[in-house]
Amino acid sequence: MPRLADDAVVIGDGGDFVSFAGKFVEPQRPGCWLDPGPYGCLGAGLGAAIAARIARPSAQVVLLLGDGAAGFSLMDVDTLVRHQLPVVMVMGNNSAWGLEKGPMQMLYGYDVAADLAPRTSYDQVVTALGGAGETVSDPRQIGAALDRAFSANVPYLVNVITDVDAPYPRSTFGI
Repeated sequence: MPRLADDAVVIGDGGDFVSFAGKFVEPQRPGCWLDPGPYGCLGAGLGAAIAARIARPSAQVVLLLGDGAAGFSLMDVDTLVRHQLPVVMVMGNNSAWGLEKGPMQMLYGYDVAADLAPRTSYDQVVTALGGAGETVSDPRQIGAALDRAFSANVPYLVNVITDVDAPYPRSTFGI
C-alpha cells in the first residue's frame, strides 16, 4: 500500500541507504525529491527537512537517512520539536558507514573505521528530544510503523535495522 501523498517531499541524506531509496521511491511531482547528490554534504538532510516543512506546511515531509548521516545532524530534531514541525524520518541502520565499508572491502578485501555501534536506538534520541519513534527489525512491520509516524504529528523516527552485508551494488569505481 502506498504511503506517500502525491505532494510529499522526500529528502535523502546518506550513502547506500539513499542509493537504494532512489531506486524505489518515485515522487509524483517535480521538486519533491531532494538530496545533496553523490558528492554532497552528508548531514544536510535535517536542515532540508526543516526548510521543506516550513515551505510546504500541508505536505508530508519525509527524511530518508542513514545512521552515519544521523551522526552529523540528529540533534537538529530539537529544532523540529521546538517549532512544532512534524517530519517523518526513516533511518536505514546498518551499523556502518556503508558507502565506505563496501568499497573498501571490494577494493582491498578489508575495511577500517567503517563500523558503527550495532543497532543503536536512534529513535530513543528523538524521543528524548521531545519527538517519538520506534525501532523496526522485521520488514513486515515497516508499513504499520510508517502509519504511526504519519499520524503522530510530531518529529518521528522509524529506525529500520538493515543488513550491513547488503551494500548498494556498484558497477564502477568512480569517474
